[in-house]
Formats: sequence, C-alpha cells, structure tokens
Amino acid sequence: MEYTKSALVDLIKKTVYEVTNVKVEDEKMNLLDNRLNIRPADFLYIFDLLEKELHVPAADILRDHNHTIMEVGAMGDALLKLL
Repeated sequence: MEYTKSALVDLIKKTVYEVTNVKVEDEKMNLLDNRLNIRPADFLYIFDLLEKELHVPAADILRDHNHTIMEVGAMGDALLKLL
C-alpha cells in the first residue's frame, strides 16, 4: 500500500487512541507531553502496532532524533522515509 504523510498521521492518531484512549487532534502535539498522560509502556504497544501495520521497524525513527520526533507530524514524516 502506498502511504501519504496524511495517512500516516491518521494511522498514528488511530493507533494512539486504540492503545491509550487518548485522542490526539493536532499533528504538532508531542506524544511525550505530560498533558496527554500516556504511560511509557504504552509506547511499546504503539510502536508494535505501527510496525505490524506498516511492515517496517517503526521504532527506528527514534534513532538519531531528539524528543521532537514524537510530534505526530514528525513521526509521520519519519515513517514515510522508512517506507
């Protein structure tokens, strides 16, 4: 399947919601933001589901990046590069 950044952002939002019940509206929102109250362990499940859906090592986007990679839009860009 051919993905666009928009489709990846939607997939990230959907996956975050499935795992955490947290609705992320803004692609500038950083998933590490304390206001979202996402538990660190939840990120294991989020990345696992993304990897299964996309068939790429999604957690690799964490390499060589700072905390801003956890912004939904930045994650979408990084995942698009892995595809």
